[in-house]
This record gives sequence, C-alpha cells and structure tokens, in this order.
Amino acid sequence: MKMDLSVEQERRFLQPFFARAAQGEIATAEDIQRAFEAEVKHAVHITSIYRLLDRHGWRKLVPRPRHPKANPEAQAAFKKTLRRRFKQQWPHAILTIEDPC
Repeated sequence: MKMDLSVEQERRFLQPFFARAAQGEIATAEDIQRAFEAEVKHAVHITSIYRLLDRHGWRKLVPRPRHPKANPEAQAAFKKTLRRRFKQQWPHAILTIEDPC
C-alpha cells in the first residue's frame, strides 16, 4: 500500500535537511530520496523528490566550482593590477569595460 505524506508531514520530514542547509551543508536530491523512501517504506522516483522540494520552496542550486589549488589572495592581486598591466602592454588600446578590475 502506498503511503503519502501530508504537507505538514513533508515539512517535518525536510526539517533536518533545512537545518543542515542553513549551516552550509549540501543536501542532494539523492540523499533526500533515500531518506524519503525509508520514511514511506517504498521506492519513490527522483522527480517526486524534486516536486516535494519545489512545494517547500527549495531550488536546485550547485556550488560554484573552484579549483582545489585556487589561491584567493593571488586572484585578488591579479584583479587589482589587471587594468594597469593591460594599459602598459597595449597603451593605444581602447578599454570598453567601465567596471574597474
């Protein structure tokens, strides 16, 4: 027999995932699907999980990719000197981007 949860039961089910997400942890749909299947004791298609998350205001987000060896300090220094180095290299070039680097 298929057991469906009420909206209030869904909210209570998602509460631990909301709490973890508020602390910066990533909750995947697959993790939520496994927990949901354990809760309702039957298999649930992943699209059902996406609809569940949509009903409760969650959006599909992914963290911006970062290289493991990225150096934020070196990147900030590069951005600060980019315009000056560009002008030194090509003094007669016309810069069309008004946003300062």
